[in-house]
Amino acid sequence: MSDPISRLDQFRADAPGAPINSAAEARRRGDQIRRRTRAAVTAGVAAVAAVVAGPVIFLSTGLGDRGIDPAPATSDSAVASSPSASDLTRANLPTEDDLVADDPYPAWTQEQTYDGEGTNAYNDCLTESLGDAGAQATFRRDFVAKPGEEMADAAGTLNAVVAEFDSPDEAEKVSVDLSDAAISCPGVKGAELAGTLPVEGGVISSGSIDVVTYQPDDPDMNAVWETATAVVAADDRVLVMTRKRGVQDYVSPTTLQTSAVNAAYRMVGATPPRAPSTDPTATGPPTEDVLGDANLVAADELPALDRFESALGWNGYTPTPDVPTLACQKEWLSSLGATAKVATDYRWDTDRAMVGQVHVAVLEFADEDAAGAAYNEVMEWMEVCPANKLGVDPTVTSLPIDVSDDLDAGPKRAARSQATYPGLDGGDSTWFETELVAEYETRLVLVGYGELAGPCPPSTGDKNDPCYQPDQPDSWPDRILAIEKAAVTAGISDLR
Repeated sequence: MSDPISRLDQFRADAPGAPINSAAEARRRGDQIRRRTRAAVTAGVAAVAAVVAGPVIFLSTGLGDRGIDPAPATSDSAVASSPSASDLTRANLPTEDDLVADDPYPAWTQEQTYDGEGTNAYNDCLTESLGDAGAQATFRRDFVAKPGEEMADAAGTLNAVVAEFDSPDEAEKVSVDLSDAAISCPGVKGAELAGTLPVEGGVISSGSIDVVTYQPDDPDMNAVWETATAVVAADDRVLVMTRKRGVQDYVSPTTLQTSAVNAAYRMVGATPPRAPSTDPTATGPPTEDVLGDANLVAADELPALDRFESALGWNGYTPTPDVPTLACQKEWLSSLGATAKVATDYRWDTDRAMVGQVHVAVLEFADEDAAGAAYNEVMEWMEVCPANKLGVDPTVTSLPIDVSDDLDAGPKRAARSQATYPGLDGGDSTWFETELVAEYETRLVLVGYGELAGPCPPSTGDKNDPCYQPDQPDSWPDRILAIEKAAVTAGISDLR
């Protein structure tokens, strides 16, 4: 197994590009939390972003014997809270609308709710119950990925436990102890720290997310277990949110950032600042009415790929879950913190193979500052091409250049880059992809347009270029611009 610490560059905090704690800093964080003064409870909006991990493929038939047991059907009254004057209730637990479903997984849905901490262990790293730690009252809710949806079996499980203590000081002390236990994970042999992230803002007094990985008992499971634990203190209450799943070494550590903040609001009886989209992979109407099909370019608005004949022309399709909008995309787009998203995908097929692809995503943000920060993050992806969700290593062939004046829609700013990656046949075939990000007010439009050629690009008008092909039309540059114009025009049509 590779060193999980080497994956920390993909585990991000609130602001795009924000650094995370090193492993050494993580191990000192318990002392830092003890010295941290509690923030005043406010109704301010927490600026948070969910980092998404890539898909997990299991070669075995299940997750092994260490899988979390399903909650018994009669468990609603199985473990009652100790008698107290606490006013904590089930209403202080998060709902599925408060949870972020990471790309490419489906939305979370409620499975079971308990009065108390339940009848089975909810976190492999925590060996002491909250009741033993002095909680006056506890409640727990379990979630699973929406059954029957694609990737549901790989999403793992998620649960939230809330507890009330005698005082804010007691809640703070317990949260520090829980966070320390999450880092060291004494309940599991051989656990390794994979990431740690502070959680602050809004109603939160203090909080952290700690992720560990460990080997499964099942030798046929071609992945490791990952347990992510979010511990949040708010006033005299503590939230423990846990996600457990199987992951392969190349998958980024999970984060519960936005979900934990929203759950903290529920815990203190407040309404979360906004409900996140429950399906960030959706290509149809979003959960909010800000975006819709009118913001997506239609197939008949795209110029023909005239180098190849096609009986269908540009044809809409649903790509496999691991295909991003941009080949140089470091994270799934939900990591950018958009409040709404719509996307569409087209392909150009000959009678032998797919030779063209168009991927478009339109993202709406809470304000122009958030949109600008997301634009800068995408620009960084395009400049260094750091990740490869396609399973290949794209190579940047043209750094981002300003093309805002070339787009009739008039975005605030727009940049285009180019990258290449090998075709699937293992020969000289190469995908030549043009990537665009355009910003207009509170919105981003992303366009990834790829053509299969190779080893030379689809066309060149330079007769001195070794790749010059006089028998090929030099229409590639015009085709790129036409696709970008059509996509951006549709994407911001309701803002102009």
